[in-house]
Amino acid sequence: MKTLIKKIIHNGWPAIFLLAILTLSTVSSCKDDDGGNNLPVIHYLRLTDPALADSTFTDVEPGTMLAVIGENLDGVIEVYINNQKISFNSTYSTPTSLIITVPYDEDFKLTSTNPELQAELRIVTNHGTATFPMHVLSPGPTIFYVSAFYPIEPGDEVTLMGQNFYEIKRIYFSKDSVEVTMPITDYQVSNDYEQITFNMPDRLSKEAGYIFVDCYTDEASIEFVPSGPKPAITGISSTMPIPGTEVTIVGKNFINVSKVNINDEFDIPKEDLEVSEAMNAITFTMPEAPENSGKISVATIGGTAELEGFYPREHIVLDFDKVGQHSWGDHSGVWISDGEKDPYVADGQYSGIVGIISANNSWWGQTVNSTVWPNKNIIPDNTPISELELQFECYVTKLFDGPVLEIQIGGNFDTSLKDYVPVSSFTGKTETAEWMQCSIPLESLVAEATWKEFTSRVNELGIYVRNPSNKNDVSVEFYVDNFRIVPIQKEN
Repeated sequence: MKTLIKKIIHNGWPAIFLLAILTLSTVSSCKDDDGGNNLPVIHYLRLTDPALADSTFTDVEPGTMLAVIGENLDGVIEVYINNQKISFNSTYSTPTSLIITVPYDEDFKLTSTNPELQAELRIVTNHGTATFPMHVLSPGPTIFYVSAFYPIEPGDEVTLMGQNFYEIKRIYFSKDSVEVTMPITDYQVSNDYEQITFNMPDRLSKEAGYIFVDCYTDEASIEFVPSGPKPAITGISSTMPIPGTEVTIVGKNFINVSKVNINDEFDIPKEDLEVSEAMNAITFTMPEAPENSGKISVATIGGTAELEGFYPREHIVLDFDKVGQHSWGDHSGVWISDGEKDPYVADGQYSGIVGIISANNSWWGQTVNSTVWPNKNIIPDNTPISELELQFECYVTKLFDGPVLEIQIGGNFDTSLKDYVPVSSFTGKTETAEWMQCSIPLESLVAEATWKEFTSRVNELGIYVRNPSNKNDVSVEFYVDNFRIVPIQKEN
């Protein structure tokens, strides 16, 4: 280059031409130095949806498909997120963009639990490497309950039980869930990120409010009452459990439970109750049936929780004892438990269907029964059918593979429920060798719109067993009792 310049000067070439050559030479030299000036660059990340093209970010959820926008992104060899190689489809690569999907599996490590990792996206091409800050978000936090000995005194240990306590930014107490009353700065997080433990500050020992856990991804909160939070019942395994069977009440804040009361008739004492570790379930054995309908209640340190409609005797349409009766049917009948064979316990008389059914059999066993409809003082005439359900207790000795049930009520086969398999309304499964409550929306069984229209039909309820499968000689054995029509419980 120096020789060329000397020749130009010696030959007297114009200065402007010399400047042009120098400029071209400098540009050429720079291109040679940086590999052709085509280093990859990442400008931003956006979603692949064109409608969201203006939405850019650096925080992403696992499983998200992203468009990486930049320059010189051709010739991609490897892609890394959090310093972990991920797969990509080269078909979705252009010089200005690359489409990738953030991994969503348990093997992919997040910076929340592995802070030594670099929170970035790295793209390696055959002509250089580009990086961009990118934070893959952890799951949001959830607080299940507060574990402590109530009433809580200053200095007592308090543990927030939950999950996903990752990358905590702050923990604080608020009286009204708006203004921060007091930060909680001295705390420990368990290795599995499911517990936060701290000692009760003096200022909080008498105040009720909320505790907030603010993490990088999201925020969670829970009501906090030092004297003990008020309990609540959200469900029960059966509204009419058979005496001698296990009952489970679910809800929250079952702390220092002293008793469970049955319809103001008798108590289940503390020593006969099993409270779950999360204090959200209570299990006990139903000792006897109450005489009247009413409510079940749970007494705790924070107060009493109640659930109405327990043992709704006035809603019974068929119990094979005092209300309704078995009329006829093949392979069916009425029994009383003798305690020596299934079912070992029962509530007086019950019906069922027992036997061996062959394949493709559409008329085999049935239990057809007369019923008694609750009057309008119990269910008002104008009650929509859509607001009612049929509940009953069912005991399936063992699962039957193939056979299904058809249930008709009011003598209307045109609207009967076909292909039904008994399942627990509490667990959603077919429980075997135990009584379970089954619940069927009444509108699945009848055509009428109101209770008054329905009660004009005949007083009848029938269950029929069909076997549409190609499996021969299938054993069927199940029992039913305490059919009632009750309002559908609305979720709180």
